[in-house]
Amino acid sequence: MRIGLFGGTLDPIHFGHLRSAEEIREAMGLDEVWFVPAAFPPHKQHENITPFSDRLAMLELATASVEHFKVSPIEMERPGPSYSIDTLRELRKRHGSKIDLFFIIGSDAFLDIETWKDYSHLTDFASLVIMGRRHGDLERTREVISRAFPAYKAQGKKGVYTASARGTIYLNSVTHLAISATDIRRRARIGLSVRFLVPEIVRRYMRENNIYATKSLPLEHRPSELLVREIASEVSENKGEEIVVLDMRGRSPLADFFIIAQGRSTRHVQGTANKTQKNLKKKGIRCIGIEGEQEGKWILMDYGDVVVHLFYEPIRDLYDLEGLWSDSPRLILKEDRDEKGAGH
Repeated sequence: MRIGLFGGTLDPIHFGHLRSAEEIREAMGLDEVWFVPAAFPPHKQHENITPFSDRLAMLELATASVEHFKVSPIEMERPGPSYSIDTLRELRKRHGSKIDLFFIIGSDAFLDIETWKDYSHLTDFASLVIMGRRHGDLERTREVISRAFPAYKAQGKKGVYTASARGTIYLNSVTHLAISATDIRRRARIGLSVRFLVPEIVRRYMRENNIYATKSLPLEHRPSELLVREIASEVSENKGEEIVVLDMRGRSPLADFFIIAQGRSTRHVQGTANKTQKNLKKKGIRCIGIEGEQEGKWILMDYGDVVVHLFYEPIRDLYDLEGLWSDSPRLILKEDRDEKGAGH
């Protein structure tokens, strides 16, 4: 049997994942695609990842009606970080030569392949199928192949690389659906719709089990306005601009306060988030989850019932959280009072 392995955090599984897996199955003539969620992804050890049981459940719901899609919990069955090389080695040990393995990986992840554990030995256990979703992806991918897998030579057939007695490397273009698991999580956390981004049965599971919703604190530990002002002040000190604080108490089950701010560039936003988080931690105020640090277009910092939204300026206008929650009172910050006083 020819088996494709589609790994990753899959937090949550969405239509971009499913469509890519289907196109690779057709292109490579695979009998089945096995989705293999990472239990303890080594590159995300410091992030707030959804429990494995929930990610597995959403995967099983999403694939149940597709005969050639299967779900494997193998990475939860092994202790320690979920290194791909260990998973491939274990699968080969279990199944021997009865199956041909094709390890499916996105081109964005492949560009960092040289940081993976024992990456040069991946093709000892499986062929690699690299998915390119954007224009220009495949050119950069070829550069990494030549550097990271120097024994591999391009064949006459476009996008095929071989080396003696090892798995083949294939390059395949797939339809680019602009769907991001990070964006889905952020949308769910602030009450925006994720309909048509994930299968309906997954959307219902997310809603019914409060997946990605901010964890509410007991009433006696709810944040005081003093704490909210402390966090907002730190955002301001670290160059956050156009700060707005929305009082969501009684209006949203997701959080008691939203702090919204912006930066003039993605680097500006990343810098504000990084410094704010570090300085608040020194004061004993710890962030329990953060999303979007890598891109810097919209960074969400979860402080329990206080959620900080840091936007790259054009993205703030696109999502318009202030408009979405226009009936929510705004907390007046010291800076606002100073500005108003200066006008008299």
